[in-house]
Amino acid sequence: MSNINDMYRNFFGVSAVNETVDLDEADLVNKITDYKGGVLYQLNDPATAADVKKDIAQFASKKKIHIIKTKFDDAAGKGFFYFRLGEDPGKESQRIQGFISQLPEVRRFKFTTLTQPNPTASPAETTPPPSPEPAPIETNPVIQQTNTQIP
Repeated sequence: MSNINDMYRNFFGVSAVNETVDLDEADLVNKITDYKGGVLYQLNDPATAADVKKDIAQFASKKKIHIIKTKFDDAAGKGFFYFRLGEDPGKESQRIQGFISQLPEVRRFKFTTLTQPNPTASPAETTPPPSPEPAPIETNPVIQQTNTQIP
């Protein structure tokens, strides 16, 4: 009887209650406090880049979230949207995270602003430049050095 149950489960893709199934969903590693207006995403298939851009833009206009800046690399399947922060950034981040995470084309995404770190804000760990070697002391040929002792 176990063979019949196994055949049925394998044929229809049914798993037992205590078996885990890996789902292809976007990674939910973002925190609400990480949201500063920017969302960077990576796609499973770069060919769907135009559809994903259109879907996110339609979602933003429907929810009255204004898009300020966009950057796309369709060949690599990466995109970036920068939204204007509204009155409640926490609510906006939940909406955006919920929408983007349910898109089957998106492999992963994160909240970011794509700003470069300020080099004066924190000391960078760099090796100091090598100290210059002291120049050799030139001797004057007119003055001759002698090993005489003064009495």
